[in-house]
Amino acid sequence: MTAASLLCFARWYLRELTGSGEYDRYLAQHRSHPHSPPLSRREFERHRSDLREKSPGIRCC
Repeated sequence: MTAASLLCFARWYLRELTGSGEYDRYLAQHRSHPHSPPLSRREFERHRSDLREKSPGIRCC
């Protein structure tokens, strides 16, 4: 594995771990359905947080 591919993998891993990639996937999906303007990053995170609070599933607290 080269240093560049290792750095690329580390960046991808950290973005997936922190959830940063979800907004990018949202924007990519929204491009195929341009009927309304996309949510800002802050609005997207707020919406995602609200959904987690409504149905928390399994978590410690």
